[in-house]
Amino acid sequence: MLRAAIYARFSTDLQNEKSAEDQIDLCTQFAARNDYTVTGIFQDRAKSGASIHGRADLKELLEQCAKGRFDIVIVEALDRLSRDMGDMASIHKHLQFANVRLIGVHEGEANTLTVGLRGLVGQMQREDNVHKIRRGMSGLVRDGLSAGGKVYGYASDPINRGHLIIVEKEATIVRRIFDEYSGGKSPKCICHDLNREGVSPPRGKRWSPSALNGLEDRGAGILRNTIYVGQRSWNKVRMVKDPSTGRRVSRPNPSDKWQISQIPSLRLVDDEVWERVQARLRANKRSRPETMRRPKRLLSGLLACGACGAGMSTAGKDKSGRVRLRCSAHSNSGSCPAPRTYYLEKVEALVLDSLAYHLDEPDLIIEYFKSYEDERRRLNADRWRQRSSIEERISTIDTEVGRLVEFVAKGVGSASIWGNKVDELIAQKAELETELSRSEPDDGNVALHPTAIQAMANAIVDVRELLDASQLNGSEPAAEMIREALERVTIVYAPEAPEGFYLKVDGKLDAFTRRTDEAQVCVTLVAEEGLEPPTRGL
Repeated sequence: MLRAAIYARFSTDLQNEKSAEDQIDLCTQFAARNDYTVTGIFQDRAKSGASIHGRADLKELLEQCAKGRFDIVIVEALDRLSRDMGDMASIHKHLQFANVRLIGVHEGEANTLTVGLRGLVGQMQREDNVHKIRRGMSGLVRDGLSAGGKVYGYASDPINRGHLIIVEKEATIVRRIFDEYSGGKSPKCICHDLNREGVSPPRGKRWSPSALNGLEDRGAGILRNTIYVGQRSWNKVRMVKDPSTGRRVSRPNPSDKWQISQIPSLRLVDDEVWERVQARLRANKRSRPETMRRPKRLLSGLLACGACGAGMSTAGKDKSGRVRLRCSAHSNSGSCPAPRTYYLEKVEALVLDSLAYHLDEPDLIIEYFKSYEDERRRLNADRWRQRSSIEERISTIDTEVGRLVEFVAKGVGSASIWGNKVDELIAQKAELETELSRSEPDDGNVALHPTAIQAMANAIVDVRELLDASQLNGSEPAAEMIREALERVTIVYAPEAPEGFYLKVDGKLDAFTRRTDEAQVCVTLVAEEGLEPPTRGL
């Protein structure tokens, strides 16, 4: 008697698991009627027919056939093997090579014609189902409903199907993220604080900057998701399967294909904060490590025009070979109100001279650091007093709620009146808890690093030697150390100055500090005197 293998498959975990059992039963009866001996049963449950990848039993079946274990493979219909034309043809070729016949209970023995037709029909049906599903999802979005997918800050409404409700605990975190980022805090610092406080992230175990930044072309990431301003954007991506792995891969759709609907009831962030956040994201777009090239010069990406605030970029060399600097806004659009040309080597030399001057008198940096610490302690004291007041008010509310609940239990007064009062108090408590979460003091211990000033002074000497020898490269270790201390260098036109301009340097305080809790010091020092050039024109 011929040895037969039975294969069964159903597509998703939403289907009845008995589907596979029914297929196997049907194939078993077919084998009995035709005097075939069933010597193997294979089944892939909740596996799509769009790809052969991830289907362990189908792979095992083909391997067993290649070893000569079976003479016949029986399926209910050929689309149980595959709903892809290419995969169907490949499976048929492998079985033919192994001298194994393929039989469908409803279709008879497979040949080149039936395999081609069933593969074509199966793929067309699968693609048609995809179009129908997307059409249905599009209709849901058009009607203001959710088309699926979890968004941090929201949950499905258990009463009104298709609607979302705000999860206040998560919404508080969303508002905090927007407020802190718009206020100048970096995504890395925000995530560090959330992880330290044990706040659960949208996915995984820890918050990461990518969850906040997302991707611009997909409108992804908490800081880019328009749902937080009451606008749902759907169809931002499409899913395709990688034929080499069978995995679903997302591809961004152009923005003109996005389907947008207004849902003001889900707004968490006001327009002013949203616009500040988007402006900062645009400004930081070119500073992301994955989009940056290694700096060619000491001040690459750090220079700014004093007239309009735009960046400064190199603009060729003059006849003597000196590199010129020009306002990028003037070069790109002519929008700078007072464009000027400067020489890069002069600017680099003045920055180094200014830093060296002040590092020779470290008391200035120490005094600035002391002023920073004093102000930081003052702000923390204010936050502690504010938190104490809020916690006291929350405790009072808890006492009042308990008293009202006791009145209701004893039947004192009107239960409906007390119930409304309890609801009001609970709402007040939620607002206070939100305010409490935003007033967290910074308890990290910051100290001036004992060797930072000398290390920076040594780096300046090394860089100055390279500059004098015309061998300075922005990726040199010493140059990178100096760049870490610089946030921005603004060139201000000043005809009365010896060089015709002076520099305003914004420095990062964390280049000279350390924290005992190993946290990043996310604070920017705007130099007025501390790193300001010591004389006019310098």
